[in-house]
Amino acid sequence: MIVVHDGLNSPRGHDGTGDAGENRSPFPDKYLMRNTRILRASNAQIREVPMEVLEAAQREMVNIVSLDDNLLREVPKDLNLLAEHLTQLTLNLNQISYIPTNISQYSKLWVLNLSGNLLCDLPMELGGLQLLRELDISHNRFQRLPTCIYELKCLESLSAHDNRIKGIDASEKGLGGLRELHNLNLSNNDIQVVPPVLGNMRKLENLGLWGNPFRQPRHQILSMGTQAVLSYLRTRIPI
Repeated sequence: MIVVHDGLNSPRGHDGTGDAGENRSPFPDKYLMRNTRILRASNAQIREVPMEVLEAAQREMVNIVSLDDNLLREVPKDLNLLAEHLTQLTLNLNQISYIPTNISQYSKLWVLNLSGNLLCDLPMELGGLQLLRELDISHNRFQRLPTCIYELKCLESLSAHDNRIKGIDASEKGLGGLRELHNLNLSNNDIQVVPPVLGNMRKLENLGLWGNPFRQPRHQILSMGTQAVLSYLRTRIPI
C-alpha cells in the first residue's frame, strides 16, 4: 500500500513526516514519486489533476497512475505528459463518461482499469494499445462490448461484468480472435444467448457468466466450472 503524502511544495521532509499544513495536497510529493514511480491519489474528492503535478510526475518518470474513487469527469487533460512511460492506469470509481481518442498515445499500457464510471462506449483508437494485458470496464453502461476490444491481441483478462451487455460475439472477428485471453467476466449483464463457438476459446481459465437471463448453459453446468462450460458449448456447435 502506497501512503499518500503532502504536495509538491510541501514543507515536510523527504520521508513525508511532519505536521499537516493548511496547503495539504492529496497528491504525493516528488520524492515519493521518484522512489516509487507511482502517482497515487485515491478517495480524495479530486475533480482534476493540476498540470504541475503531472509535470513533476513526468520528470520523475512515473509509470503507474492510480486516481481511483474520486470525482473525475474526464481523463486528466495533461495525462499525456506521461504517455512515454505509463504502464498502468487506474481510473475506477469516478464519473468519466467518455475516453478521448488520444488514449492511443499510451502505447506501453499493460493495465487499464475504467470500472465504476459512466461509460457506454470506447473509441476505436483504444484498439491501438497492443501491449494491453488487462482491461476492466465493469460497472459501467455498456450495451455491447466495444469493437476496439477485439483489436487487443495481447489481452489476457477482460472484466465487463455488471453492465447492460445483450450479446456475445465469439467469432474470429470478435472474442474468438483474442488468442491470449485467460479471464473473461461477463456476469450480471443482459445476455440472452451464449454462442456455442465460445467453447472454442480453450485458453480460458476463468469464465464468468452468472447473473444473465440465458437458458443454456443451465446453472448446474455453470456451477461445474469454466472447463465444463466450454466442453458443453463445444458439443452444441453445429457440425
